[in-house]
Amino acid sequence: MDNYDKSLENKSNKFYSALNKYSPYISLILLTLIVSVITYYRVLIQMDIGPLSDSCDFLSDALVYAGQGMGYADLLRPPLFPFITSLFFKLGYISTSTIFVVDGVLFVLGVIGFYLLLKLRFNDIESFLGALIYSTFPIVIAVLGCGFSDLASVSFTIWTFYFLVLAVKKNSKFFYLVFPFAMFAFLARYNSALIIFPIALYILMNRDKINFKNIFIGIFCALLAIVPVFVFFYEKFGNMIYPFMSFFGATSSSVPLSPENASYNSNLLYFIDKFPAFIGFDGVLVILIIVVGILIYSILKLRRKSEDKRQLFSGLHLETAGTKLKLILLALLLLLFIGTFGKIFYMLSEVIFFAACYMFYDLSKSLNIKDMDLHILFFAWFMAFFIFHSVYMIKDNRYFVVMAPPVAYFMILGLSGVSDRLKFKIKNRNITFPLIAVVLTLILLLSTASYLPTVQQANNDTKITDENIIIATEWLASYDPAYKNKTIYSDLWPNFSWYLKTNVKMVPVFKDNQSYSGGVKDQTFNQNDIKDFNNYLEGNNADYYFSIRKGLNLTSYKQIKQFGNVIVYEKINQST
Repeated sequence: MDNYDKSLENKSNKFYSALNKYSPYISLILLTLIVSVITYYRVLIQMDIGPLSDSCDFLSDALVYAGQGMGYADLLRPPLFPFITSLFFKLGYISTSTIFVVDGVLFVLGVIGFYLLLKLRFNDIESFLGALIYSTFPIVIAVLGCGFSDLASVSFTIWTFYFLVLAVKKNSKFFYLVFPFAMFAFLARYNSALIIFPIALYILMNRDKINFKNIFIGIFCALLAIVPVFVFFYEKFGNMIYPFMSFFGATSSSVPLSPENASYNSNLLYFIDKFPAFIGFDGVLVILIIVVGILIYSILKLRRKSEDKRQLFSGLHLETAGTKLKLILLALLLLLFIGTFGKIFYMLSEVIFFAACYMFYDLSKSLNIKDMDLHILFFAWFMAFFIFHSVYMIKDNRYFVVMAPPVAYFMILGLSGVSDRLKFKIKNRNITFPLIAVVLTLILLLSTASYLPTVQQANNDTKITDENIIIATEWLASYDPAYKNKTIYSDLWPNFSWYLKTNVKMVPVFKDNQSYSGGVKDQTFNQNDIKDFNNYLEGNNADYYFSIRKGLNLTSYKQIKQFGNVIVYEKINQST
C-alpha cells in the first residue's frame, strides 16, 4: 500500500510538473480557441445584420486602396484598417463580410497580445482570465465584428505596450517595434495618438534602464511607415497632413458643436455613469469579489492595521523637505486637474494629469511597491482616453473599448491581490485564484452566450434598413440603367454609394434654420425644415434622393417608390 501511495504521489508530481511546463501554451491555446469561437459567432451575426454607415465608408476606402474606386470614398478616415481590408479585395473577396472578418481577426490578435502583456506581470491563469474578461465585456462584444476601426486600433495599442514593457524590462531593441506599432494604432484611429502620453511617462519612469539610441531608431522606423501615407494624402488632397488637421481641428475646443447633434453629450461623467453597463454583470461581479475580499482581509488584519500603516509610509521620509515639496506639488497638480477638467483644452488636462502621475511615481519609488511603474502605465492608458472622450462633446458608447484593457488589468490585479491574502490551500497549494478563475470563466462564457443573441435583436432595425437599401438600389438599377450618370443624394450616402457602386452625395439634416452633417435628436421637421431639404436638393440639381426620413413633402421631387423605411424621390419633370 505504501508503494502504491508513493507511486500515486510520483504520478501526481509528474502531472503537476508537466502542467506547469506547458501551462503557458495551454492557457494561450485555450484562450485563442474560446475567443475565436466568440468572434466567429459575432461576425456571423454582423453578416446577417449588414454594414453600418461607418463600415460602408471603410469599405469604399478599401476599394480605392485596392485600385478599384467607384467614385465615392471618405479618405479623411484613418487609412490602415481599410488598407488591410483592401489586400483581401485585391484577392477578389469584395464583400461586406470581408471587413467584418478583418475586424474579428485583428481583435483575436489583440486578445493574444493582451494575454502576453498580462503575462509580464501575472501567472498563466491570471493572464488567461484577464484577457477573457476584456474580450467578453458587453461593450467589446457589441463593437466586435462591426467593421469599425476601434478594436483594430486597440489591438495595435495593446501590442505597442507589450513591446514597450519588453523594451524596458528585457531588451531595449524592442523599441524598434514600439513606435511602428504605435504608428499603426494611430493610422487605425487618429485619437490613438494619445498613447504617446503613457509611452512617454513609462519611458521617463524607467529612463535609467533605457538605451535612447534604440528609441530614436524606433521613431525612425515609425516615420518610414507613415511616408507612403503622406505621399498618398499629398496626391489626393495636395496637402500630406490635411486629414490629420481635419481630425484634430474637429476635436479642438474652438470648434462649436450644437446640442441638437444626435451624439452631443456634455456630461463629463458619461463613461462613469455607464461603466456598469459597459463591463456587464460579470465585470460588476469581479469588482464585488475584490471589494468583499478586501473587507474580509481588513477585518482579519484589523489588529495590525496601525502597524502596517507605519511600515507602509515609513519609506516616504515625510520629515524631509524634498518629500514635503513633492507632496505639495502633487496636491497642487491634482487640484489643478480637477478644477480645470472640462473647462480647458483637453491636451492641457492631459499634460497636467501626466505630470501628476510622474510626481506620484517619484514619491512612491522609496516604498518599493512591486511593478508600480506598470500599474501607473495602465492607469495612464485609461486616463489618456478617459480625459479626451469625457471632454469631447461627441460621445458614443463604443469609445469605451480603448479603455477596456486597463479596466481588465486592474480587475485581475485586484483578484490576484485578494487571492494572495485569502489563501485556501490543498496540499500546500493556494487554489483560491484557480477556483475563482474556474467559476468566473463559466459565468463569462454563459453570459456571453446569452448576450450574443441580444446583439442581433438590438440591431434588427439596422438589418431591415440594410435589406431595404439593397432592394431599393437593385430597383433603381433596373428603373434607370444609366443611374451612374445621374446625380444621387441620400441621408445614408455611404450605404447607398457602396451598394450602387457610384458616388452618392450627402444630404445634411436641416433643423430650425441649421444644417447638421450627422443625425439630430429630434427627428420631427416643420415646413421650413422641409423647404430647406427641397432647396438643397434642387440647388445641387439632384436627380434622385434616397431618404429614410418620413413626412418630407418635397415640392420639387415626387415619391416614385418606397421599400419599407426607404423612400425614393425623383426630380419632377426629369426626362427619363
